[in-house]
Amino acid sequence: MKRIIILKGVSNTGKTTKINQIADWIIRKYAIPNTIGLDTSDFGKDTIGLLKVNKLVIGINTAGDDDECIKQIDTIASKCDILICSCRTKGITYQHIYKNYNRSLGWLETKINVDEITPGNIATQSVRDAAIIDELKTWLTGLEK
Repeated sequence: MKRIIILKGVSNTGKTTKINQIADWIIRKYAIPNTIGLDTSDFGKDTIGLLKVNKLVIGINTAGDDDECIKQIDTIASKCDILICSCRTKGITYQHIYKNYNRSLGWLETKINVDEITPGNIATQSVRDAAIIDELKTWLTGLEK
């Protein structure tokens, strides 16, 4: 089975930033010399692409705001062992992920909620973000295939 890790939340909760941060961590930790289509130079910018760690292929899609964005994941899914993506809590993006990337179709799902934080509450946001990054790293430690 393949694995899909989904960061799920409303807009402006930092899903894109966290996925870009974890892609950057993978690149640095596993000394990946190049990426396929992925640009993590701006953590707040949407990107899609592949990371290869030896024989393991990780697909990254930070865009999950609308139908057009979420369907980009379909262009890389067949090439991946692991997909890391984002989606909203309901609606078209949520439905697309759960309809096309579920256990009955060969995908093990891991959902990580990115809860909305009251604006200006930097301490709470920092704790939430650190916990999400730690959870992602835990799922991805020991990636070599």
